[in-house]
Amino acid sequence: MKFFMGTVIRTVITISSVILLFLVIYFSSGHLFWLSLLLSLVGGFLINRLVKWQMLRGFLKAQQLTRKDYQYIRKNLKEADEKIRRLQKTFLSVRSISTFKLFYDMNKVIRKIQALVKREPKRFYQAESFYFYHLDSMTELAEKYALLQSQPVKNKEMAVQIRETEETLKQLGRETEKDLYHMLSTDMDELDYELAYARHTIERKSPSRHERSAKK
Repeated sequence: MKFFMGTVIRTVITISSVILLFLVIYFSSGHLFWLSLLLSLVGGFLINRLVKWQMLRGFLKAQQLTRKDYQYIRKNLKEADEKIRRLQKTFLSVRSISTFKLFYDMNKVIRKIQALVKREPKRFYQAESFYFYHLDSMTELAEKYALLQSQPVKNKEMAVQIRETEETLKQLGRETEKDLYHMLSTDMDELDYELAYARHTIERKSPSRHERSAKK
């Protein structure tokens, strides 16, 4: 949402700048239309870059990240998007309701983690185990599972591997949930503090039982 609003604001500023520059240059240059249009477009482009740079600078400052850190995180998010797309393709091979539910729950948690980090890149460092270990293992195992399930004939060894893969995927799903809880732990701690402070404030402002009895 913030990215969308930033794009809208930048677009409005750019269009307004182009129109204003065109009018100023057009009337000050003796009505040279094409020259005015060219210079106003160049000016609008430069203003767009400047506004984008200022917005990014403010965003990185709020996230307490350097530009290098941000580029590193974006690179990993892009790679994660590709792994998530690969993982979602395995849904097509799911044949049982229990396995579909497992994949559905895993996908829901994964997308939640990805959305949180995209919105607040500094959270990436709270989910490094997810990005560097759990997501990779989950993607590879899911693809292996899909391959085994798609075979028209299955022997006893393949059936054992399918069961073992399902169990490992379940374990990875639980680990991914832990990754999400770890990311949200700071928010929950802050909420606990705010709730305790709010209760304390209410108790201080509310008259005690003794005071209420005295007023009666």
